[in-house]
Amino acid sequence: PRVEDLNKLTLAKVRKAVCGQLRPQDLEINLVGDFEGKSAQKKAGVEGGLSTGKHHEDADGEAEVFEIPAAARERRLRELDEALWKYLGSCPPTNVEQSNFNRAPQICRGPEMPPESRWRTAHLEDSDERAVANIGGGAPNRWGNGDIYHAECMKARNFTWDAPGSEMKDHPLYPSMCLLAMREVVNTRLFSTVRDSLGLSYDCSFELSMFDRLEAGWYSCTVSAHPSRIQEAVEAAKGVLQGVRKRPISEFELSTARRTLMRRHETDLQSNEYWISLLTHLQYDNPKDISCVRDIDMMLQRLTWRDVQNAYLTLLTDADQLFVSVSTAGPGTSYVSGGAAPASVSTNAPVPKQLLEVD
Repeated sequence: PRVEDLNKLTLAKVRKAVCGQLRPQDLEINLVGDFEGKSAQKKAGVEGGLSTGKHHEDADGEAEVFEIPAAARERRLRELDEALWKYLGSCPPTNVEQSNFNRAPQICRGPEMPPESRWRTAHLEDSDERAVANIGGGAPNRWGNGDIYHAECMKARNFTWDAPGSEMKDHPLYPSMCLLAMREVVNTRLFSTVRDSLGLSYDCSFELSMFDRLEAGWYSCTVSAHPSRIQEAVEAAKGVLQGVRKRPISEFELSTARRTLMRRHETDLQSNEYWISLLTHLQYDNPKDISCVRDIDMMLQRLTWRDVQNAYLTLLTDADQLFVSVSTAGPGTSYVSGGAAPASVSTNAPVPKQLLEVD
C-alpha cells in the first residue's frame, strides 16, 4: 500500500474490516493436546528428587509412562467438550457482513512500471554503518495459484504443474512440497554464493508467502551487508535467483533439502503450535484435506529434481519483474529515493538557534 492509501484509513473502516473477519459464526476450532495423558512422566533412579550420584551409576534411569484409565480419559474429553460448547454458547453471532476473501492482493505489473519505481533506496543517518536489501517478486500460494497477473504470466509461459514423469502431481500437497523444497535449495545457493564464496553478505535468506486461502503470493530475498558492498550483494543475489533457470536443481541439492525438511517436520511435530498449523483450514472449502497432514513424509520422499525445477518456473524472476529495496544506515543526511518520491528527504530535526555573548 502507498502512504496516501494508509492515510485514508479511519478507525471505523479498520474496525469494519477486522470484525468482518472475526465473526463468531465463522470460527474454525482445532484442539491439540495430550488427551491420552501419556506426557505424565516420572524420572526413576533419583532419590527424593535430589541428585545423590546414584543416577550416574544406573545410567540415566528410564522414564515411566503412566496410562490414564479409559473411563478417566473419556471423562476428561467430555468435560473439555462441555466447557468448549458452553463458551461458544456465550458468544452470540454478529450481524456484521463477512469480508470478501476472494479479493486477493495483486503484485504490481513490473513491465508496466519505470525502472526507478521498481528500485527504492533509503538512508538513515546513524552512528553505526549497516545495510539490508530486499528483492522480491510474484509467486503462487500454497496450492500453486497466483493472482491475476501471475496467472497471465504462467499462461504466457505455457506453465503447468503436470510435471513429466511425476508420481505425485495429483496430490493436493504437490505444489506446496515442491515450493518448500525449492525454497531450501535457493536458500542454500544464496548462502554458499553470496556469503561464503563472494563474502559480500553477513546473512541472506529466501522466503515464500505460501498463503492458504488467498490466491496470491510473493517471494522475498533478504540480504544484509556493509553499505559499501550492499549493491554488489544485491546483484549477486539477483544472479542466484535468476540463475536457477540456467543451472537446474540437482538431485544432490534436492536430497539435502529433503533431509532438512524432514528433520524440521519431525522436530516440529513435538509442538502444539505446529499441529494447529497443520489442522488449520481443514474445515474450509479449499484443496486441503487430511492427506495434507498424513502424507508429508511420503511426498518429500517421492519428489524428484524435475518437480522442484518445475516449481521454480512459477516465480516471476525476469529483470522487469523484480522489485528491490535497499536501506542503509550511517553518516550522512537521511533520504528516500526512487519512483515518485523526492530525491532526498531530510529527517533531521532543525537545530534551534542560540544567542552567543561575545566579550
